[in-house]
Amino acid sequence: MSFRFVHAADLHLDTPFLGLEELEPALATRLRDASLTALDRIVQKAIDVRASFVVFAGDIYDGAERGVRAQLRFKNALARLGEHGIRSFVAHGNHDPEGGRWTAVRQWPDSVTVFPPDRVVSTPLRVEDGREVTVHGISYGTRHTKENLALRFPVVPRDAGFHVAVLHCNVDSQEGHALYSPCTLDDLRGRGMAYWALGHVHSHKVLSREPWVVYPGNTQGRSVHVGERGLKGAVVVEVDAHGVQEVQRFATDTARFFELEVSLTDLHDFASVVDRL
Repeated sequence: MSFRFVHAADLHLDTPFLGLEELEPALATRLRDASLTALDRIVQKAIDVRASFVVFAGDIYDGAERGVRAQLRFKNALARLGEHGIRSFVAHGNHDPEGGRWTAVRQWPDSVTVFPPDRVVSTPLRVEDGREVTVHGISYGTRHTKENLALRFPVVPRDAGFHVAVLHCNVDSQEGHALYSPCTLDDLRGRGMAYWALGHVHSHKVLSREPWVVYPGNTQGRSVHVGERGLKGAVVVEVDAHGVQEVQRFATDTARFFELEVSLTDLHDFASVVDRL
């Protein structure tokens, strides 16, 4: 008896690639749809693996002034999941507190739960193997959220079903990321959840396996900065009667950024340097 779900975060839909626009306009044009393509790949993966649900752990949009294109693309993506019987759970983070300042979406599909910013909402659902799963989550109300939101989550008994917590936060002061909703690993362990679906840190990290505490990383790299380099994607979480058995990463990115070291010590003129590069 088993089921699976998909965990994604930091989609930054319609990210403008501002630095690239100035440095390499042609590449920026090619990447204009990259964040939206990443969303499509998440949806297709969830359908392919027959996921029970998908959780989106914050920063769905790149900013509070979210565009119509991004909003409608996200709504349509969640509607497609719903057509395949896949539930969606959405938390908003520091880039898109409360989902943004205005909305082009009048109503979300019935298969979608958008977590509010004022309280943790706990939503039960029954998955394919018949067991009850509860997904808990909360969104940011303001960009600069300094409260430890992890402490708002209920404490659940370890033997009381399978519980997933969705939170955009910084655990144990992850380097290179602002201290929004700062918390500790012990804070998370103390709530009794089986899996913490986190967002905010753009590098893929598994901070704990008892319970599972996972950053999937962002879905599309945006620059040559350290946290934006390499493969970007989301994860499929496999669960059996004993709990989480595997967290498998999959790629969603269109382009990847790397830092490469090139030796020039044996070159004697500028033309040779250009050729080597």
